[in-house]
Amino acid sequence: MAHSVSAFRLKLRDGLIIETPPSLSAITTYVLLEQEEWFEKEIGFLRHFLKPGMTAIDIGANLGVYSLRMARLVAPGGRVFAYEPGGEARALLENSRNANGLGNLEVIGLALSDGAREGHLGFAASTELRALGSAGTGEPVHITSLDLEGAVHPWSSVDFVKIDAEGEEERILSGGKDFFSTHSPLVMFEIKAGDKVNERLRAIFPAVGYKLFRQLAGAPILVPVDAVQSLDGYELNLFAAKSDRAHAMAQQRLLVDKLVDWVPDMRQQQYAVSFWQRQKFSSLVKLSDGNRLSADGDYQNALIGYATWRASDQPAEIRCAALAFALQSVRAVCARAWTAERASTWARIAWEWGARSESITVLQRLLQFAGSAQLKEPFWPASARFDDVVAGGQPLDWFVAAAAEQYERTFSFSSVFSGASPLLSWLCGQRFVSAEMERRRVLTAARAGANPSVPERLCQPAPDHINADIWRAGTIPGTVL
Repeated sequence: MAHSVSAFRLKLRDGLIIETPPSLSAITTYVLLEQEEWFEKEIGFLRHFLKPGMTAIDIGANLGVYSLRMARLVAPGGRVFAYEPGGEARALLENSRNANGLGNLEVIGLALSDGAREGHLGFAASTELRALGSAGTGEPVHITSLDLEGAVHPWSSVDFVKIDAEGEEERILSGGKDFFSTHSPLVMFEIKAGDKVNERLRAIFPAVGYKLFRQLAGAPILVPVDAVQSLDGYELNLFAAKSDRAHAMAQQRLLVDKLVDWVPDMRQQQYAVSFWQRQKFSSLVKLSDGNRLSADGDYQNALIGYATWRASDQPAEIRCAALAFALQSVRAVCARAWTAERASTWARIAWEWGARSESITVLQRLLQFAGSAQLKEPFWPASARFDDVVAGGQPLDWFVAAAAEQYERTFSFSSVFSGASPLLSWLCGQRFVSAEMERRRVLTAARAGANPSVPERLCQPAPDHINADIWRAGTIPGTVL
């Protein structure tokens, strides 16, 4: 049986250590055991945006999956101010700060809203879900505002603000009118609470001079969001920036202010053929014409557009335009002439564009028919991980496993919310299975009360399994060694 501990000390992929509650009911604990990273795509963007010397503010820091990384990225010379009113989460965050030696991270035990007052922070099943309110059990907290805090702290310039305050976002903006007028940070804010998009929040930022952006899933690039554009159902966060900040980020190839029109030419076609032939899996398909990837014009264009998107030496606006073109093209060809190879490419392109719901729908259909795929024309595996996984003598199993793993990883943000998909047990029987899929299998069984054994693979450290010491210590609730 699992042994009890007061807190887990989990390692993240960048070497940071984070303390979390030793319970699989704690969302952060479960997700970091499962994925060894937080599930939001935006956390990876910070590695490219934040630089030494910058100042960042984390409103709703919780256990610090953002704050800790931000503090490391802005050092030396930069500072992070993390606001976390909850006593349990704050104590763990302070422990994590000390464990990582992050003296530039200031943890502040205040809640932010539209003014100064006393308040009540309601308890919840997991610290991530605690919110200000008046009902139920909880703890008293002091509430302040960004404008009041700006008078306390000498913020000469603020570069980044993250707002994740469980429904308090509008009042935080109201209490920060001077702050957002004086400073020009990149702002990341939660746009979705539960299943509902906060449309008022989408309108407030543009009204005070901030343009809205979303992050692509396939690269650290922000693209514009129209005020009336419907968001993908899986989009949790948006970014907001004034024109000066947006311009500076565009110069760094981190942002595209406007999506341009793009069509492929012969040079790009030649590049796409060469790019695809360099892939480890290209030998699975024999080209009938060495100068073309497909006799179907729409599919050929989709593959050219995707190759241009992957050309990191190209300007960001060209890459993004090519990806948008690729998605339109592959949609058109699959509506007219669907094949498993084309559907795999479609799922990959849609995912990288940030059309996650569309990608999942495509994967669901693909997985119904993938077992009889012929693999007659060029394609991209649905999961980017499989670009580097050698198919060996099992090309069809490799193809199906790529689609199944991508579905398992994307149909929900984490199995803590959804449980496992029906594909997980099959995946774990394949030689291509990742350590993450094995972790998912054990964690979902543990939460369901099945008392699963920890397999030997999870007791051994590996590049894709960095918390083996926790797994083999017998401390994960509901598991046996």
